Amino acid sequence: MTILEMINTIYSQWTDAIKDKVTGYSMENSATVTKLPYATMYFTGIPGSDWDLKGDEAAVTPTAQIDIYTKGQRALTQAYEIDDLSHACLTSMGFRRSMGPELIQSTDPSIKRLTSRYTRIVGYGDSLEI
Repeated sequence: MTILEMINTIYSQWTDAIKDKVTGYSMENSATVTKLPYATMYFTGIPGSDWDLKGDEAAVTPTAQIDIYTKGQRALTQAYEIDDLSHACLTSMGFRRSMGPELIQSTDPSIKRLTSRYTRIVGYGDSLEI
């Protein structure tokens, strides 16, 4: 599995899990969000963690940051509901939450932003399928 295939698989399964609860989602770490509720999955890195004697990667450690943006009367509750779906999806693929969910202050106090980070080790031949 290439890095691109891995990212596409993770992102596709994650969007399938949350798409009914959000009006938009992306793979960009954007400072501007226009449609709420909105969610982003941003890969902060996929470093190699083990190599064979030839220098080929035997394992990589993808790390993703999830940001959920909501607004309105039930904004925080809605953010946690979306987070539940996101968390269930990512843990089903072997990810573990390494940070969060943390409520991050927004420049607009009416917008709630919930942030989490996930990581896992993907070894040679591992599957990311749910």
